[in-house]
Amino acid sequence: MRHHKKKSRGCDSRGFSLVEMLIALAISAALLAATLVALQTSFRAYQVTTDQASTHAVGRLVVHRMTAMIRSGQDFRPLPADIRDRFVSSDYIEFYHPDTGNLITINWNSLTGQLLYSIDNGPPVVLLEGVVARTEDDGTPILPFYLEWEPGRRVYRITIDLMVIPDDTISTSADAYISQDDEDESSRFKPIRLVGSAMPRSAMF
Repeated sequence: MRHHKKKSRGCDSRGFSLVEMLIALAISAALLAATLVALQTSFRAYQVTTDQASTHAVGRLVVHRMTAMIRSGQDFRPLPADIRDRFVSSDYIEFYHPDTGNLITINWNSLTGQLLYSIDNGPPVVLLEGVVARTEDDGTPILPFYLEWEPGRRVYRITIDLMVIPDDTISTSADAYISQDDEDESSRFKPIRLVGSAMPRSAMF
């Protein structure tokens, strides 16, 4: 009687080696890093869009409010330095409200970037934050208020020209000037230009 010996075939199953584990971990880490970068980029794009939309909406509201006050104002300042001059660029405007007789002052503080509003030289109220300085190609500063005068010391038109840094928290209490730590983060924001023009009613008749 022959005895057949069964050859046992061992299942050649073994675990991952240390090198294979390290390669798998490296691939997983690279995929996670790529996912995080994509999420961060998406979040930043969303934040930029939100900041620009918020700043534009608030800025247009402020410009509309100023032009409405200019239309009803009278006795505007500053006056031209020379009676022959017809155009004045300034960082402030002053005028009187015809109904109340109050002196209204709107000025731009270039150090803080704030557009301020006050009545009868009282405590200023912030109209808009983050208003930055602009210059011509030759370095000449561009001031936010441009007054066109007619002969006889009557203002014909006032143009408001502002450049504002986008900020989704922009309001009368927001700090639009960024800290040093946030300088690189906010450098990607493109300033928004806001322009408005108004003719006082007194110049229409």
